[in-house]
Amino acid sequence: MDVVRQLVAEGWPITADQLAALSPYLRSHITRFGAYATDELAHKPAAFNPVLAEVDFSALDLAV
Repeated sequence: MDVVRQLVAEGWPITADQLAALSPYLRSHITRFGAYATDELAHKPAAFNPVLAEVDFSALDLAV
């Protein structure tokens, strides 16, 4: 979401259809048969803000 906000601030037009094509399922950090690092478990992530006021979602036919 932060990257999308940065692109919008830089003047890139982002549509709701483009956002729908992005996958929130990140899997690059998954090691199928390897060792996992657990030292990052103590790190607290930044607060997530799911609101994207910069993108017009009215073009999509979403049931509200």
